[in-house]
Amino acid sequence: MEASMDIAICLDCTSSIASSFCQVRDRIGSIVEPITRIKKDIRLALIEFRSRDDSWVTIIHPFTQSANTFQNWLNNTKADGGSQDGTRAISDALREALKLEWRSDNNDRWHEKLIIMITGGPPCGLLTDSTEIETNDCPCIADDLWIMSDELIKENLTLAIVGIEPSVIVCDDFYGALAKSTGGEYIPLVNASRILAAIIQSVIIEEDTLSQKFRHIDMNEIEKNSLYRHTFVQKRAQSMIEQCRTMADIRNWLKNHPKHSQY
Repeated sequence: MEASMDIAICLDCTSSIASSFCQVRDRIGSIVEPITRIKKDIRLALIEFRSRDDSWVTIIHPFTQSANTFQNWLNNTKADGGSQDGTRAISDALREALKLEWRSDNNDRWHEKLIIMITGGPPCGLLTDSTEIETNDCPCIADDLWIMSDELIKENLTLAIVGIEPSVIVCDDFYGALAKSTGGEYIPLVNASRILAAIIQSVIIEEDTLSQKFRHIDMNEIEKNSLYRHTFVQKRAQSMIEQCRTMADIRNWLKNHPKHSQY
C-alpha cells in the first residue's frame, strides 16, 4: 500500500518571539529536511499567524510537494507583528488549517494528516490574566478553540503543539490537553525537531498511525533540556479533557486550579 502524509505547519510570527525566530526556523528545517529525503509522498503547507491585536492575522501557503518551495516560504517569514504580549490567533490559524485541501484516505493509500502548531504564548489572555478570567468574557472574537478540537478529530487531523519556552510554560498544560485530545502531543521547541522527524519517518515508512507513535513517546525525551515537566502537566491536561467542553469551561477550570498552587 502506498503511504502518504499531509503536514501543515502553523507558525507564530508575533514580535514577542523575534529573539528565538531564527532558531524556530532552523528547527522547522530540521523536521522537514530528513522527511523529504526519504522520497515519499509528503505535502507541506505553511500558515503564518500573529496576535489578535494586529490588523494582519494570517498568511496561508497551500500544500506543495516541493521542499524548495516550502523552504522559500519559510525563509521569507518574519516575527515582527503584534504587541509583545498580544494574544495569539491560534483559533484563526487552526481554522485556516481546517480549510486546506487535505487528501482523504482510500483503499490504495495509507494516509496520515498532521498539524504542527508552533507558538510562544497563550491563545487567549484569559488563560493567564486572573482579572479577565473573573469576567468570564473572552475578548477574542473567534471560534471556540476547545470545540474546534472536535472538528480536528472528525477530519482525522492530529495536532502537535510545539512550545517556545519560557513564555509558553504559563499554558503548556492547556496546550498539552488540546493536542492530546486529537491524539497528538505537546513538545518543547528544544526537542521538537528530533522527536517529530522521527515520528513522521516512522509513520510513513512503517505505516503506523500518528496517534500510535505519539502515545509511545519517551517522556524523558520530551522533557530533556527544557522547562517542561510531563507528570505535573499531564495530570492537569487529563483533568481538562475529562471536565471541559468549551473555552468557558477551560477558563473556569484554570481559575479553580491555579498552576502556582500545585508546584
